[in-house]
Amino acid sequence: MTELDNAVAVVGLSLRAPGASDPETFLAQLSRGEVALPAARGERTGNGRLLSGQIDRFAEFDAELFGMAPAHAALTDPQHRVIAELVWEAMEDACLDTTRAGNRVGVFIGGGPDIYLHRNVLPDERTVRAHGTEQIMLGNSRDFLATALSYRLGFTGPSMTVQTACSTSLVAVHQAVRSLLTYECDVAIAGGITVFPVERPEHDGPEGGIYAPDGRCRSFTVGSRGTVPSSGAGIVVLRRSADLADGPGRARAHIIGSAVNNDGADRMGMTAPSPQGQAEVLREALEVSGLSPADIGYIEAHGTGTVLGDQVELAALAEVYGTGTAAPRCAIGTVKPNIGHTDSAAGVLGLIKTVLALQHDLLLPVASQPGDGPDADLGADRFFLPRAAATWSAEVPRRAAVSSFGFGGTNAHVIVAPAEPVPEPAPAQDVRPPVAVLSAATPQALRDKAADLAGWLDGPGARAALPGVLGTLWHGRRQLAHRAAVALPTDPAAARERLREWLRETAKRADTPPAVADAPVAVLLPGQGIHLTGTAASTADDPRFGADLDRLSAAVLRAGGPDLRGFETWAADDPRRLGTAVVQPLLFVVGLAHLWRLERRGVRPATLLGHSVGELTAAAYAGVFDVEDAAAAVVRRGELMGRAPAGAMLAVPLDEEAARDLADGLPADVCGVNGPGTTVLGGDPDTVTELERRCAARGLTARRLETAHAFHSRAMAEAAARLGEFLATVPLSAPRLTVISNRTGAELSAEEATDPAYWAGQLRGTVRLADGVRTLLAGRPAAVVGIHGGRALTNPVRQSARLLGLAHPPGIIELLGNSGADESQAYEDALARLWAAGCPVDFDVPQVTSPVPLPRYPFAHTRHWIEATPGALPHERPAAPAPAGREPAPPQEPSAPAAVEDTTETGSDLASTITAIWQEAFGGEPLGPSDNFFTLGGTSLQAAQLLTVVNDTLLLGVALGDLYEHSDLGSFIRRAEELAADRDDAELLRLLDEIEGVQ
Repeated sequence: MTELDNAVAVVGLSLRAPGASDPETFLAQLSRGEVALPAARGERTGNGRLLSGQIDRFAEFDAELFGMAPAHAALTDPQHRVIAELVWEAMEDACLDTTRAGNRVGVFIGGGPDIYLHRNVLPDERTVRAHGTEQIMLGNSRDFLATALSYRLGFTGPSMTVQTACSTSLVAVHQAVRSLLTYECDVAIAGGITVFPVERPEHDGPEGGIYAPDGRCRSFTVGSRGTVPSSGAGIVVLRRSADLADGPGRARAHIIGSAVNNDGADRMGMTAPSPQGQAEVLREALEVSGLSPADIGYIEAHGTGTVLGDQVELAALAEVYGTGTAAPRCAIGTVKPNIGHTDSAAGVLGLIKTVLALQHDLLLPVASQPGDGPDADLGADRFFLPRAAATWSAEVPRRAAVSSFGFGGTNAHVIVAPAEPVPEPAPAQDVRPPVAVLSAATPQALRDKAADLAGWLDGPGARAALPGVLGTLWHGRRQLAHRAAVALPTDPAAARERLREWLRETAKRADTPPAVADAPVAVLLPGQGIHLTGTAASTADDPRFGADLDRLSAAVLRAGGPDLRGFETWAADDPRRLGTAVVQPLLFVVGLAHLWRLERRGVRPATLLGHSVGELTAAAYAGVFDVEDAAAAVVRRGELMGRAPAGAMLAVPLDEEAARDLADGLPADVCGVNGPGTTVLGGDPDTVTELERRCAARGLTARRLETAHAFHSRAMAEAAARLGEFLATVPLSAPRLTVISNRTGAELSAEEATDPAYWAGQLRGTVRLADGVRTLLAGRPAAVVGIHGGRALTNPVRQSARLLGLAHPPGIIELLGNSGADESQAYEDALARLWAAGCPVDFDVPQVTSPVPLPRYPFAHTRHWIEATPGALPHERPAAPAPAGREPAPPQEPSAPAAVEDTTETGSDLASTITAIWQEAFGGEPLGPSDNFFTLGGTSLQAAQLLTVVNDTLLLGVALGDLYEHSDLGSFIRRAEELAADRDDAELLRLLDEIEGVQ
């Protein structure tokens, strides 16, 4: 066995401490020995009290990211909110998206006292009235600190709040380690938080108390007189070390042993420390790790700076770790002189400091401060206090320990080993163009994310390997609603430049609709006359696509059709590209192979619209024909149409009626109606020549199509009859998904699909593409994909969407790009746009062994806060407004509902009152009639409270079922107006008078 066989890896971390909101800043601060407490900056109060340590960003919160209504965010304890953002950052640091990986994630966290509840929330009568005590407690009680987090982030492992005072967060780490090693979860989140909900928290420092009277913590120095309370928070993400050995993932360090105990009754009092209890927990953790005391070269001590606390801790350390004159040197440190005592977060912040020290091979100093006395007697010759940062030398063992001792006697000790760097495997040769993806909860966050990444690439990330960047973006970030993606060139330099360019474009782009889960996709399949591209490059990129082409080409050959093998190499002027008997089977083969390829990549079309022979391809994919029968039908159709009399087709810029007028008196037919101003006419060559002359005379620009026949005209009557006879021998089935009919422009019915006469008529009749496009758009697809090169089929969709005035038109995508584009890159770029629309596209991005430290998620700078009620708790100031940020937003003050004295108010008054009540319940932007209770984030508890307020205010009897049935604000108001109209106000007033008389 090795020491990592039963070890747990620290794979991600995040923090907020005085002076630092990220690990890099924290490490730099500690390396320089900086003190981030107010006393070190010379800050004082005017009332004789001392200033405590405070963190940044405790009043601001990204409510939308976590699915919270603004009013809910405001009533929620900032500790719940800060910990949610830190868990988000830590999971990104770990490069884990557990929603896709399917990991069971456990949560083990603890928090500080619920000051915000008693100081800000409960004294606010409007908040209590609007939300009720049950909802308020969900957002403030420590009972729900872990479980609310699991709910918001979808974690399904054990979820529990751990509370042991100052040792809370290290005890939580121990619990998480045990949960991982007993396979209760695959990933564990552990940590703690304490936040004082005021901008400048204050405390007293009486002589002899636990708080230093000069506002400085001087742990392990002679004359130290106490600690300094601070806000702080830290999170670590843990996985079994053995799991990393079998797959991708990075460890910052490994926890190889941990223990927890309690001092019991063998001490002076409940809050007094016990050297025996502390020594026992140290020994137990060492035994679990399999190490000896001499193997430990650094101990991150609890080190509060109190006289008794430091003496007891040093005695316990000397008893366990100080024995043996030949033992190597061992440094003792503590983070509290730098940032103060962060209470429930103290242990995890000490662990994070130690992990960073091991990872970066640094012995971090104990901060020196003006007024320090000499170093205290540490109790053992091997112990020393580092006073300057230094590389971990060979004479100091590279194993560490972390202690945290709780007020009340619960002690925790953790043994930590360094993680060996894992070399990144040599990047595989890209077969496909690589893809970069970004996503965020809001359009603004997406723009900010793009801008941050662009700046990082030009700065700290200038030398980062692009595969690592793209792999981290794909595997290590949740896929949120607002998305952007792009395919990059395969050349590394060109890819990097294109990525920078795209990020700058994305940082400036306008708002776009959010992605739709499993976005409905409509696919357009070409008919004859539409240029085919992309096949050769696609075959090279995807061998399975090549195999599908071979399979379908063989089916065509078995049906007596042309030999299509090697068609990718045919010259542009090869006459086979114009032969109907060749082109129609070729369109079928290429179209169906592309549909199967899309499906393998995660895109399953919901609607298919094929042009002419493309409808048969659509029908084959939808199960109307099996593959062999479809190939035979297309071969027979192409042969029959190819034998038809010579003809021509002309696209004219007219609607159908005007086109018929143009052809009046000529043996011409309307072959296709492609749009409001685009119609295709067909006839014999002389007729089409005359049509061209008439167009020229009217100043119309007409275009001859590259065909040798007048398809979908009277010239096809014989071919249609023969095809119908052939299909009478072929089994036909109802379509399994939506296929749009060329003949009607509506959805192909089961009766039509299984009728040979329909398919015969489809060959002869007008192709009503314009009607089909309108039907397609009525289905509200998120994206429309044309399986062809150029825009011959996609432009009619663009035009129709514009004429229909769609508020949110679908993304319209050419799968094979446009003329001159790199076909492989165009294909991957099309898939990138489909992913951005919400399709579960598989880009097969290689895993990254060492995730790249990309910029953190750009949380919204929106202040969610209920101001303190004066006198609720003395000597505290309310939080100051948020500093200007990317999304400056004023506090959302809920509107108070109008006072209701006259119960016979008008409908308008009733609507205003109900709207005000809803607004107060949810906060945020002004609500409108279409806003839905559940979409806004309403819960069953909130429903009960809202109905109580509505009924008490308006003297109504709105029931829970009424809200469920009428969940839009406008509908709810109408239901309330119905109830008010049915109310007997005279009887109600009589009852009120009777009640008042009793009183």
